[in-house]
Amino acid sequence: MPWRRIGLFMLISYGLFALAAAPFWFLPDGIAHPAFTPVIAVGMWAPAAASLIMAKGVERVSWRTRVGLRFRGRWTRILAWMPLGLVLVVAILLLSELVAAVRGVPVDLTGRTWLETGMAQFAERTGQEIPAIALVLITAATVVAGLAVTMLAILGEEIGWRDWLWPALTPLGRIPAALVGGVFWSLWHLPVVLIGYNYPGADRAAAVAMFLLPCIAMTLLFGALTDRAGGSPLPAALAHAGINTLSGVLLGIVATTQTMAHYSHFLDGPLGIAGVLLMAAAGGPRPARARAAASGPARRRTGPAGEPGRRVSPPGRALHRPCRRYSRGVIPHASLTCS
Repeated sequence: MPWRRIGLFMLISYGLFALAAAPFWFLPDGIAHPAFTPVIAVGMWAPAAASLIMAKGVERVSWRTRVGLRFRGRWTRILAWMPLGLVLVVAILLLSELVAAVRGVPVDLTGRTWLETGMAQFAERTGQEIPAIALVLITAATVVAGLAVTMLAILGEEIGWRDWLWPALTPLGRIPAALVGGVFWSLWHLPVVLIGYNYPGADRAAAVAMFLLPCIAMTLLFGALTDRAGGSPLPAALAHAGINTLSGVLLGIVATTQTMAHYSHFLDGPLGIAGVLLMAAAGGPRPARARAAASGPARRRTGPAGEPGRRVSPPGRALHRPCRRYSRGVIPHASLTCS
């Protein structure tokens, strides 16, 4: 295991993100400051910047190849797993709210309370009534725009965590890799979690400890999406953006005036125990056939008239000559090639 490289990658990622978050430790509004969201959005590219420094300055390999940003031969899998991953995330979010309802949290699963409240608020602000379908369409357009903007920021995280760190850790096995990677990822959030980000109103020590679990579960889920997409970070980035964007929207749709008085961020929603279990189940071990395709033995291709040919790797494991020296140190994604 290339622990020294992993340690250097983490040091760079932590340092750059902490630098972005540092002003909000001293500004009076903290995470409520108007500049917080745009500045932290830039800071979320710290893992991508660290992966670029590692690929170019330490590993001496193509950065785009190393982090899955070469798309030739992968478009089918990418275009399939982007919507599938988003649908999976929506299902997880809906199920987590259903678990909250079963637990006794008062919710309106029909969304009627949200519609009536939204229409009343619109009429109060504008003096005009709005039909229910218009409110739904406005909300849908807002969600789509939010997904696009959030995905752009989150892509920087996924390039680093899922396309540089995840392949480096997977020789440990998928579950140990998720445990280690999830802990690293969770602690990377410390500069903002310690000043109130995530688990609003909760004790900060408890928030830091609890955030370990969803980060481990999401590492397993997003790592699985990345593997299935041939190493591309795009499906994981969209799924990650879906959790960040849609969790609040879906909670708002099913919430009533009594919901938040009974809602526990430690138990309910994607960052609670319910979401952790659902995400861990969705990102579980790869099927045996997928494992065999990714790690099966190399086979020998025969040349013309049955002459012995060159030894080749199974599909998705070809390593071109510039990558051979690097591949001894860090195991790349199953489909990594240096073209």
